[in-house]
Amino acid sequence: MPQAFPSKSELRGSALARRDALPVSGRQSAAKALAEQTWFKAGDQVVSAYYAIGSEIDPAALLEALNKTAAQLALPVLLDAETMVFRAWDRSKPLVPVGFGTLGPDADQPEVLPNLVLAPLAAFSSTGQRIGYGKGHYDRALSKMQAQGHRPAFVGLAFDEQEVPSVDAEAHDVPLDGVLTPSGLRVFDHGREALQPFLV
Repeated sequence: MPQAFPSKSELRGSALARRDALPVSGRQSAAKALAEQTWFKAGDQVVSAYYAIGSEIDPAALLEALNKTAAQLALPVLLDAETMVFRAWDRSKPLVPVGFGTLGPDADQPEVLPNLVLAPLAAFSSTGQRIGYGKGHYDRALSKMQAQGHRPAFVGLAFDEQEVPSVDAEAHDVPLDGVLTPSGLRVFDHGREALQPFLV
């Protein structure tokens, strides 16, 4: 009888349970470790991250480090259930609710096309497959940009505990070019060219 592999839903559930089980002190140390990574050179690129919710690894310290560079920061915003865009982040202005329980720039901030997208995730595989939260927001947004001729680098931010052996990818799934964990940056073979401009 063929071996039954875990479904995406099962992998998502188990990975999120591991993430939720991490102690708060461990999560804080992991977030600090992200900011101390030395792989990245920003230049004047547009870099999108996210406002962390729940037990997601928090990119706040990493963004503080990026804010000291020439990079333009951006955050994702949900316009509706299907459409996610990226808005420039003016650090002098308060963030507002922008869907999915998270915060982002208000509508008076311009939409931008990021050169690098740093995204949360539920799980990732050793070949760069990403499991998100099942809504497809990043897949649709990235696919739309690529269809318009703009190909941002795509990096997942995660705890090491979120890695899974493999993911049964679907046609619409956009793979990660790399994943950044407290252990360091892992660049996947298919993403090396996209990430090269950002690597020290």
